[in-house]
Amino acid sequence: MAVFALVDANSFYASCEISFRPDLAKRPVVVLSNNDGCIVAANHIAKDLVKHHARDYGQGGYAAAKPTSMMFQPYFKVADVLTRYNTAVFSSNYELYGDMSARMHRMLGEYAAGQEIYSIDESFLDLSGMTAWNLTDYAQLMRSKIKQGLGLPVAVGIGGSKTLAKLANHLAKKQVQFDGVLDLTALSLPTQTALLRQVPIEDVWGVGRRMAPKLQALNIHTAYDLQQANPKQLRRHFSVVMERLIAELNGESCLSLEAVAPAKQQIIRSRSFGQPIVAFDWLAQAVASYTARAAEKLRQQGSVCQHIHVHLRTNPYDSKQPYYANSHGMGLVYPTDNSQLLIKLAKRLLKRVWQPGLAYHKAAVTLSAISDKGPLQLDVFAPEPKFSANPKSDALMTTLDAINQKMGRGSIQFAAEGLADKAQWAMRRAHCSPRYTTRIDEVLVVS
Repeated sequence: MAVFALVDANSFYASCEISFRPDLAKRPVVVLSNNDGCIVAANHIAKDLVKHHARDYGQGGYAAAKPTSMMFQPYFKVADVLTRYNTAVFSSNYELYGDMSARMHRMLGEYAAGQEIYSIDESFLDLSGMTAWNLTDYAQLMRSKIKQGLGLPVAVGIGGSKTLAKLANHLAKKQVQFDGVLDLTALSLPTQTALLRQVPIEDVWGVGRRMAPKLQALNIHTAYDLQQANPKQLRRHFSVVMERLIAELNGESCLSLEAVAPAKQQIIRSRSFGQPIVAFDWLAQAVASYTARAAEKLRQQGSVCQHIHVHLRTNPYDSKQPYYANSHGMGLVYPTDNSQLLIKLAKRLLKRVWQPGLAYHKAAVTLSAISDKGPLQLDVFAPEPKFSANPKSDALMTTLDAINQKMGRGSIQFAAEGLADKAQWAMRRAHCSPRYTTRIDEVLVVS
């Protein structure tokens, strides 16, 4: 019988910050989005602020659409309330979070024969055949090792399918009596039924808030209702995906682990600038940097692209200047993963969309027409490729990636990118913590 576990870090971004600052364990902690815009993560203490002090939300002229949730609130609207309750506020520290994620997934991979890294803070593990173990005790062992090694609290859900494991994880985090672990396979059928009745239909993995109203109109309001629904009938209303979801809720494993994530068919690097940018040279640096990161992602998945697109726009909420947005793309004769060529083409496209005198707010670079890297069919009427299927070009990119992987991203880069940390277009991160695990000069020092 198939048995899956879903291991999910609790409030991952906030937990990464607390891991290196244990003095914050009893304080509210929030993490902000790019350019310190909105709250994207909060520990449970910060989330409880809204429930216990709802009267504070709605004052100051900003009634939220969901006053019971702090998540995705603009920071400037809640800054006074957060300060009042001594909240620790952090800018997004992507280098730290990415490295902590890699360490967590690597540790979890040692506890199962199969692993699927589902997201930055979630892993599915294949526990099938582990009949000699009490799986609840085994999951608690995993939790303690992750907490000891990384300082991260995690919850573990176990079920006979990936959907049931995801649902069990949801319950393990929500209900304190499970102590962070819920093994549905060890429970009686009446107990499982009682738990499924407690899960709203919109919280079932694969349903979401857009599909939930359609199911509710069919009198399906909980996970148990969906489990008991007629799969053939719902397939006519929705699709075969819904039929599989019902089978999964009934313990029939239809979704296997994906040991290797499928290659992306489109890679986008997009970010708002830390401040409005007028000068073309600064914009060119930003676009070059985004292109280099996109090309790096391309090489990581063993792919090449044959189309590049650059988008540029001003701030749509700035009433002091007219709104301007434009984009331009071009195809390549030969597919490539070479950063040098892609940066050159991206700057050429930028010149076509840039208009002088405007203060730009955001740029984006998109790589598409992506395929696996392999033998290249030459065009008899086109010049011989300089960057595609060229051993010297491949060697240069391999060396570049190897150095940055070993020494840290940005250790070596193209001059066209400028010095990203000091550039005018750099993301605003006024509350950023040190990059404890990836920068030698920012390693935590204990005196």
